Amino acid sequence: MEYIILIVDATTKSGISRQMEAFKSGFDQVLSVQHLKVFIEGELELILCGEHALWNSGELLDHIKFDHGYTISSPPIVDLLEIMREFNRGQQRAFLQFVTAPPRLPTGGLASLNPKLTIVRKHCVKWIDADLPSVMTCAKYMKLPPYSTKKVMKEKLLYAITEEQGSFHLS
Repeated sequence: MEYIILIVDATTKSGISRQMEAFKSGFDQVLSVQHLKVFIEGELELILCGEHALWNSGELLDHIKFDHGYTISSPPIVDLLEIMREFNRGQQRAFLQFVTAPPRLPTGGLASLNPKLTIVRKHCVKWIDADLPSVMTCAKYMKLPPYSTKKVMKEKLLYAITEEQGSFHLS
């Protein structure tokens, strides 16, 4: 029990006290902690962590770029946008985390992503329905195979966004 208490202290209290003081000092140089008292908890969370609300279907066309083999009228893109519109809140968060790393959009929503979310054609080595979509999260860049059907695309996309969380692959 003593070991557990010391580990908790080292990871959440004394072990990070210098870093927390440095963070508070730096933060205070930008915005005085006293000024934060005018905000309620939810407002601070929005400012520091981004928006809970993800996207609405109207935003998708305005804030996603299609490139390298795909245009807005490409059948796989039409299917992808339909699938994204059908996503529930949890699936939206998982998709966002898969493509960008954080599960939330910055303040301002999709329009504030920098760089802009880009979807490109993934050239498959084997059969097109065998590959999963892949991403470069720092570039907000998703490589999407031209799946044979919308159903296959949805299955592969849901598999990728749920099962590949936390993995890192070079592509």
